[in-house]
Amino acid sequence: MKRIIGVMLLLALTNAVCAETDPEEEWSKTIGGTGHDELYSVQQTSDGGYILAGFTTSHSAGGFDFWLVKTDSNGNKQWDKTFGGTDRDEAYSVQQTSDGGYILTGRTESYGVGWCNIWLVKTNSDGAKEWDKPFGGNSYGCAQSVQQTSDGGYVIAGTTYSYSVGLSDFWLVKTDSNGNEQWNNAIGGTGHDELYSVQQTTDGGYILAGYTTSYGDSGFDFWLVKTDSNGNKQWDMVF
Repeated sequence: MKRIIGVMLLLALTNAVCAETDPEEEWSKTIGGTGHDELYSVQQTSDGGYILAGFTTSHSAGGFDFWLVKTDSNGNKQWDKTFGGTDRDEAYSVQQTSDGGYILTGRTESYGVGWCNIWLVKTNSDGAKEWDKPFGGNSYGCAQSVQQTSDGGYVIAGTTYSYSVGLSDFWLVKTDSNGNEQWNNAIGGTGHDELYSVQQTTDGGYILAGYTTSYGDSGFDFWLVKTDSNGNKQWDMVF
């Protein structure tokens, strides 16, 4: 009987804690049209609102276009912009820049030399495009993350098949403030290695996170890579 009472008390306490910690929804918004619309990145902006990036077929000029949406602090749409050509263009990352504008990256099949390249798009604070740059070779390239760097340029993290040692490699691209490439570096082994996130570190280098099939004990493992300021690998860890 004491054991049953103890279990009941534990369950009661667990339910009480869960009831106190469950988050309450403040608001929710649906943004889209009659086609295929997907969101991949969101950041709170300096005015307390939000910037969203993904892709749309509802409002596109081609099949799929980059879609940039700005909302107020309650999620009400203030404006939206699409960027793309006649083929498939998908945005996966957005960040507000120091000038109040936005930097987006993802993949493009409309521009560049390969059938799928990384695409970097810079806008002003109202979402009007200031410039854009494709990066890549004759095969597949895709970017999943972009960050403005301490020198005012940008670092792009993605995956390359064009410049890989194996099937695919981590690919790090550094640009100046106008999107002109300063250097790029492929990091990987003989298998599939795909990069999803990058952050600049306090020493001016970069920390990269993605997955690897080249290293580790299982088919797919987490892969953490630290580089110097020029994108050269200093160390890596497999989890």
